[in-house]
Amino acid sequence: RAEFGQGHLRVTRMTGAAAPAGQVHELWIIEPGAAPQSLGLLGDAAFAMDMPMPPKGSVLAVSMEPAGGSPTGAPTGPVLMTAAVGV
Repeated sequence: RAEFGQGHLRVTRMTGAAAPAGQVHELWIIEPGAAPQSLGLLGDAAFAMDMPMPPKGSVLAVSMEPAGGSPTGAPTGPVLMTAAVGV
């Protein structure tokens, strides 16, 4: 679940398992016409950060990456989920 409110983003895994050993889930924001930008790595705890509501047409995505995150700065593993966001 992704929740935006008062300049904050909070992402919580509601179902599914944690990433397998040696891998990690990485959270991305993709704004219209822009390359994916990493927001950080997702673990067992809820992920929270300061972030205004992104523009309309933006997408949050979660990919499976090697431990430590994407080595390229872009998603390299399979995309596990996407969600449209924005005002």
